[in-house]
Amino acid sequence: MQVLHKAVARAAGDDPYTFVMSDATVDRYGDVVEPSGWKLTNFKRNPIALFGHDSSFVIGNWKNLRVEAGKLIGELVMLPAGISARVDEIRAFIEAKMLRAVSVGFRGLKSEPIGNGGIRFTESELVECSVVAIPANPNALQVAKSLNLSRDTQALIFVEPDTATIARDARTPGEPATQKSLSRKPNMTTLAQRIEGVQDDLTQLRDNLQTAIDNGAEIDTITAEIEKKDATLLSLKRAEAALAGTGTGAAGTTIVVEPRTIEQRTAPADQRRPFAVAAKKVEPVDHIFRSMTVGLIAHVRKVSPTVALQQAYGEDVATKAVLDIMTRSATVPADTVTPAWAGVLVETAIGEFFDLLLPTSIYPRLSAIGGRFGFGRAGKVSLPSRAANPSVAGSFVGEGAPIPVRQGGFTSTTLTPKKMAVITTMTREITEHSTPQIEQILRAAIQEDTSIALDVVLMDALAATAVRPAGIRNGAITAAGTAGGGMAALVADVKGMLIDLTGSTNGNIRNPVWLMNPGQAISAGLIQDNTGQFPFKAELANGNFMGYPALISSTVPVGVVALVDAADFMSATGDVPRFDVSDQATLHMEDTTPAQIATAGAVPSGGRVQSMFQTDSLALRMIMDVSWAMRRTGTVVVRTSVTW
Repeated sequence: MQVLHKAVARAAGDDPYTFVMSDATVDRYGDVVEPSGWKLTNFKRNPIALFGHDSSFVIGNWKNLRVEAGKLIGELVMLPAGISARVDEIRAFIEAKMLRAVSVGFRGLKSEPIGNGGIRFTESELVECSVVAIPANPNALQVAKSLNLSRDTQALIFVEPDTATIARDARTPGEPATQKSLSRKPNMTTLAQRIEGVQDDLTQLRDNLQTAIDNGAEIDTITAEIEKKDATLLSLKRAEAALAGTGTGAAGTTIVVEPRTIEQRTAPADQRRPFAVAAKKVEPVDHIFRSMTVGLIAHVRKVSPTVALQQAYGEDVATKAVLDIMTRSATVPADTVTPAWAGVLVETAIGEFFDLLLPTSIYPRLSAIGGRFGFGRAGKVSLPSRAANPSVAGSFVGEGAPIPVRQGGFTSTTLTPKKMAVITTMTREITEHSTPQIEQILRAAIQEDTSIALDVVLMDALAATAVRPAGIRNGAITAAGTAGGGMAALVADVKGMLIDLTGSTNGNIRNPVWLMNPGQAISAGLIQDNTGQFPFKAELANGNFMGYPALISSTVPVGVVALVDAADFMSATGDVPRFDVSDQATLHMEDTTPAQIATAGAVPSGGRVQSMFQTDSLALRMIMDVSWAMRRTGTVVVRTSVTW
C-alpha cells in the first residue's frame, strides 16, 4: 500500500521536543486524517525519528506516542550529544523553538470520501515520522547564524540556501535563491516522464508552502514558483492531448487538471514507490494473483478487464499476457496477439501457485518431493512403473547350464484431470482498499481456502471417483496404534511402520516422509527416555523424525500418523486456473459437504444459505484441474488412534 505524507507545524506546549505529529485539519488535497483512527502498534516497535524522510539520517526516536485532544502527539528523544555534529546543530535549532515542522508517513487502512473532493482516513497506520525542513525566512536565518550553524546544516534545514551560498552565487544580498528542480527523474526523455516530474515538483513546493504558512515565513517566492510550475504542467498536458489526438491545443482550449483521487494517490508501484520500501520483485505467481485482482476490479467497477488492468497495474505486459491466457485459453488456444513466452510464464506461475499454499499444508510439500506434471492440453497423464512381480533378479547357474530368461512386469498409473474448486467470500468494502492490499487479501484467502480444500481430500481414505482422486490413506497398510502411550508405544508404532513399508516395497524405499498432526509432533517431542532426556525434541524442531522429513500439519487428522514414500506420489495440474466473481450468487456456506440449493427458501442441512446481493458481498470462485495418485501400492503405511 502506498505511503502518504502529511506535514504539521504546531507546538504541543512549551517543551521544544514535544511535537504535534498530526491532527484533524484539512490538508491541501482536502483530506482529513482522523486522530482516533491511528494504529501505532507496529511503529512503536521501532519508533525511529528521521530528518526529511531520509532513511539514512536518523536523529533519534519517538516516545510517549498518544492521541490527545484530537492530536497525535509524540516526544522526540535526540541521539546523545557528540555522536553527530549535524545532529547536535539540529538539536540546537529545535531547542531554539525554530524547527517545529514534522511530517508523518502513513498507510490509509480505511477511508471514505468527503464533500470537498477529499478523503477522510478513518483508520491509518503510522509508518514513520520525520522532522522536516522549513522555507528560508529572515528570523530563522538570524537564529541560525547566532547559533553558529554550519553552512551545510543551514542548507539542510532551510529550503533556500544560506546567505553565504547566495553571495557565492553573486546574487543581491537577501534575494531568495532560485529553487533548483526537485524532480527525482533527471533523465526524463518522454513527455509522460516530464509531466510526472513536474507533478513531483508541485507536490514538494506545496509542502514547502504549507510549512512556510504555518511558520509565518515569506511565501511570495514559493507561490510564484508554484504558478510557474502550474503553467508548465498545463503546457505539457496540452502537448500530451495534441499528440494523443484528443485535443488541438489551440487558443481558448480549456484543459481541466482534476484533483488527485485516492486511486491516483495510491497509484501502482511503478509510478511512485512508498518511502523506504524497496522495489518489489514481481514473481511469476504474482501475475496469477494480479489477474485475479483485475477480475475483481472489473466486476465491481463494471469495466472491461483491459481497463481494470490499466487502472490497477498500468502497462504491465506480463500480467496482461497471463490474463489473456487465463481468460481466453478455453476458446482461443493459439493466436498471434498473446506473446509465446506467456505460456511458459503461466506454467511457472502455476507451479509456484501451489508452492505458495500455506506452509503447514501437506499437498504442496509432498508434491514438491514427488513427481509433478502438467496436463496441458492432454486428457490424461500415464506414468509407467515396475510391478513387484515377476522378478528379473539374476540367478547362479552352473557351468554349461542354461541361464533363466525372465521378463519384467510393468504397470502404469493414469492421472486424469479432476476439477478442484473453491469459493471464498468477502465484503464489498475490500474494493475501497488500494490495489496492492486487494491483491494481498485475495492471496491470503485463496491460500487458506485452497490448502484446506486440497488437504481434506488428500488425507482421507476414500477411493477415487469420477470427480476426485483417491485419498492417500485409501489402500494403505493400516493398523491401530499401540496401546499404553509413552515411549514404548511410540517405539512400537514407528518400528512397525518402518518394517511394513520396507516389506511392501522389497526394501526399495527412496524418499520416506512422515505425516502427522502438530499434537502428535508435540507429544513425541515431550516424551522422555529412561535417562530423562527428550530424544526427539531437537529433531522434530528441525522438521525431521527418525532421520526422515516430517510434514506436520493440522490437516492431518488427530491420532493419525502416516509414513509415505514420497517418490511414488505423482501429481498433475491443469494449464491455467479460472477465477470468477459474483455479487448475485446464493451460496450454501459449508466447507466440507455443500448441498444443492434446490428451491427458494430451502435451506440445506448443515450450514447456512447466504445471498451475496443481500449482504453486499462478493464471491470469488477458483476452478482448476488437479489430480494425484501413488505410483506403487504398499508405499503408504498408516497408524490410527495412536496413544503417544
